[in-house]
Amino acid sequence: MERLLKSDDVIQQAIDQAIQGEIVSLKKAIAFIRTKRPDLKGELDELGHDNPLCEKVVHIAAQTGKAVLFDLHD
Repeated sequence: MERLLKSDDVIQQAIDQAIQGEIVSLKKAIAFIRTKRPDLKGELDELGHDNPLCEKVVHIAAQTGKAVLFDLHD
C-alpha cells in the first residue's frame, strides 16, 4: 500500500478513468485502482472506505481542480 500511495501516476490514471465532466467518482477511481492492483484487495477490504488511498485520490483530484463525488456508500 505504501508504494501505491507514493505512486501518483496510478492514482492519476484512476482519476482520469473516473472523471465525468469536472467531477471524479471516488467509487470508480477506487475500483480502477483495485483492478490495477489486485494484490491490495485484502488490505483495502480491511481498511473499509475511510482509508489513506481515498484521501490521496481526493487530494490529487483537488490539485487538478476537480470535484470529487463521495459515492462509495450505496
